[in-house]
Amino acid sequence: YPDTFIKCDNCMTSYAITADDLGKFGRGRRVECSVCNTSWYQTRDRIQSLRPGYEMVKLPKHDKERIALNIAENKPASFLGDVKLYVGNLNYDCTSSTLRKLFEECGRVGEATVVTDEDGRPRGFGFVTMRTKEDGDNAIRELNGEELLGRPLAVRISTAGGAGGGRGPPRGGGGGGGPRYY
Repeated sequence: YPDTFIKCDNCMTSYAITADDLGKFGRGRRVECSVCNTSWYQTRDRIQSLRPGYEMVKLPKHDKERIALNIAENKPASFLGDVKLYVGNLNYDCTSSTLRKLFEECGRVGEATVVTDEDGRPRGFGFVTMRTKEDGDNAIRELNGEELLGRPLAVRISTAGGAGGGRGPPRGGGGGGGPRYY
């Protein structure tokens, strides 16, 4: 992927692009966001460059679907959900993807994360943001005490922060580099 991108101002989705993609001789062209269908005229001089240490990676399908649903429901594109759950006693082989799949059986999942230490090793717990309070209550009722990879889960409302409604897909951390989703 190129190291330049454009960003939709409506849903904040980024797209890998080069100046040549906007036409070799013109000033720019009309582009459309494939997530929220917003269109705008993109000029060559407004293309942004990735910071050192960042890379473009595909926006996961579940994030595209979440953003599209948010826009359809007139919510901010970055809305993740109303209820953030703490999930404890995770097997160290559990991944964020495994956690997401399990909780999707109970309702819509905005985000699922297994917490890792600075070396990338799982710490044995994670957080899942459920779209509605009803989905969160259902997940607690259905999954608290259930076994996942040989260990009984501890599922409850998180007391760390609030629901993840204030941000969208991860976009890389401060100074440490990371992915730029598109």
